[in-house]
Amino acid sequence: MMNKTLVLKSLNLLNFATFNNGLIHFDSGFNAIIGETGSGKSLILEALQMILGARADKKLVRREAEFATIEASFSFEHKDIADYFESIGYPSDGNEILIKRIIYKDGLSKSYLNFQSCSLTTLTQVAKRFIDLVGQFENQKLLTETYQLSLLDSYAQIGEDLKDYHEHHKNLSDVKKRITDLHQQSALREQRIDFLKFQKDEFDKLNPSEEDERILLEQKFTYQNREQKQQVLSSLIAVLSDNNDGTDALRLLKMAKNIVDKNQKILKPHYAEDLQEAILKIEEIAFLCSKDLDQDKEELDVDSIIEKLDLYNKIKKKFGPTIEDIIKNRNQIETELVNLVSLESNLESLNLKLDQLHKHCLKLAKEIHTKRVLAAKKLSQELSQLVRSLKMNGATISIEAEMLNELNFSGITSLKFTAETNPGEGYYKIKDIASGGELSRILLAIRQVLSSKDSISVFLFDEIDTGMGGETALCIGKSLKEVSAHSQVIAITHLPQIAVNADKLIIVSKDQSLHNEQKRTISLIKEVTGMERKNEISAMVPLN
Repeated sequence: MMNKTLVLKSLNLLNFATFNNGLIHFDSGFNAIIGETGSGKSLILEALQMILGARADKKLVRREAEFATIEASFSFEHKDIADYFESIGYPSDGNEILIKRIIYKDGLSKSYLNFQSCSLTTLTQVAKRFIDLVGQFENQKLLTETYQLSLLDSYAQIGEDLKDYHEHHKNLSDVKKRITDLHQQSALREQRIDFLKFQKDEFDKLNPSEEDERILLEQKFTYQNREQKQQVLSSLIAVLSDNNDGTDALRLLKMAKNIVDKNQKILKPHYAEDLQEAILKIEEIAFLCSKDLDQDKEELDVDSIIEKLDLYNKIKKKFGPTIEDIIKNRNQIETELVNLVSLESNLESLNLKLDQLHKHCLKLAKEIHTKRVLAAKKLSQELSQLVRSLKMNGATISIEAEMLNELNFSGITSLKFTAETNPGEGYYKIKDIASGGELSRILLAIRQVLSSKDSISVFLFDEIDTGMGGETALCIGKSLKEVSAHSQVIAITHLPQIAVNADKLIIVSKDQSLHNEQKRTISLIKEVTGMERKNEISAMVPLN
């Protein structure tokens, strides 16, 4: 086994359909699961699919149970795998990876990766990297050009080249979108510029600031309280120094000062000093009141104040509840205006960048295409030899990589995946000539070629032997054994020709037991070795 693989060590099923509490231990090589129809073999693959991110079905929760649990344990040796799980936020505990699904009878489910709650998307990403399920659905994928191209790229081992191309192609797509957006803007450019200038004029006319608004509000308040203020000031002045009957405070203080001055010999000096100080203070207060009153009599441009405050209210409704929001929007309008005014130069710059990116992408795509052409020829030869060894006598696989006129996300390559299953009858698309059994064999041949090249380390084969028998089935078994030299293989089979090649033989059977005086069906799991293994394989169907 390669040391960069992830190996499924065990699968534990609790209250899962007919499994009450089933524990399966797997070998790192070829594992065959056998058993009569309806025993529960397919349930094991269904449980593994849920570990790989498939949607949960509440019908799989065993009757009278509150929930079902599926738990898979994987082991690994290489640091690259530990680094991968660390990078996605689910670090491993030692050299073990644990995936757990809990399915509740109401249909809800929970997923865990290395004891942390995770999404089904995360499980799917992990599965795509390390695990491959080969079944009828996989056969259908083989018929699509996208999947065929991905298989060729995996064989050619051009992952880094594709990563580089995809990054540049994304940049190319982004620039194209930007140019399209600018062209759309250009169509409405003059109209948009006029509108933005109108909005900018509103800002410029107001020139908003928190200090300006505060002063305006104070002026409005002053005007609204002007009459009352004038009455108060006039009353203060009259009391202090402007009373015709001579009873104002200033005159009374001056009278008191005269009395003190005339009697200086019998009074202490500070009386005169204190009274003089009081007179000066009253005069100062009276002067300030008079000055304030004169200023208040000046006409305020109240209409201008109200108009400007109305502008503040209108612009706040359009651009934000605060002055800070208004200023932020003004800056955005100015930026957009600058961009629109410089639209032509931006388009020119982007078109230049687009041309440079397109040339670079085309260069990368042609380099990838050249590698694909060479790999396609070599892969065609290898697959032809392998399908013939799987009893497709005389069959020839042809993979042709043709160059497209336009770039796409995959590059500039169009793939023609054809086969001649009967010599001399011509080449046709696989979907037009291959039966289900032949598709399975072609797919198995592909897996056999790719198992030593890509990151997939666990292959799950769901009844790949359907419709086969005899020597063909024996060849399929040997091929699965060869795949297991590089990757772990788990296959459900009905044929002894395949089971005989397995490193581990797992039998699934059904039993009925009494539970609360009712019969309940239960699936049982048993590993067989030695003579018992030989007897079980012989009991399936005689090999000769």
